[in-house]
Formats: sequence, C-alpha cells, structure tokens
Amino acid sequence: MNVWLAIWAILDFASVNHEPPNPEVPEVVCEYFQEDCVRALGVAWCESLHNPRAYNGVDHGLFQINEHYWGDVFDEHWHKRYEIVQSTWMAHYIHENTRGGWQLWTCGRYK
Repeated sequence: MNVWLAIWAILDFASVNHEPPNPEVPEVVCEYFQEDCVRALGVAWCESLHNPRAYNGVDHGLFQINEHYWGDVFDEHWHKRYEIVQSTWMAHYIHENTRGGWQLWTCGRYK
C-alpha cells in the first residue's frame, strides 16, 4: 500500500489541498474494492479529496453518499457515515447492488 500513499501524497502536494491524505483511506478502499481499487480511490478523491468528514448539502463522507437516496437504506449505520470504513462499505454496497455502478457518482462517469 505504500505506493498508493506516495501517489496520493504527490497529488495532494500538487493540489490546493494542504492537508496530507489520510493513510487509512487507500488501505480501506482497496480492501473493499480490490480489483477496482484505483478507480474507487479516484472517485473518492474527486468526491471528497479523501476527506471522510466531507459534507456537501445532502452528500456525506468519503464517497459523498446522498442522504435522500441512501439515508433510509443505511438507516442503522447512517450515524457512522463519516467513518472511513462505513463510508467505504456504503459505497461498495451501492456499487455492487445497483445497476448504475460508478455511474451513480458524478466523479465515476466517463466522459
């Protein structure tokens, strides 16, 4: 995993984000998404700059899970939406159990 941390550190250094990337993010995301790890990390970076506490109106956490669509689905876990593991688990659930896959995330769509 050290390679991923180095990549995200370089991206972080080159960006306007002055906070160092959270070293737990690549490890957890790659554990859940395995073969699709790079794309999942890219989506999380685009959505939240790997900030598990990111909030944008109704979108929450590392993967910016939309409260209107998913709040009831994850009802008993929703209070943990800002935790890296829970946010990643929610994203993995959505990705694996819906027809849209990454297309459900603005940052997951190919243009």
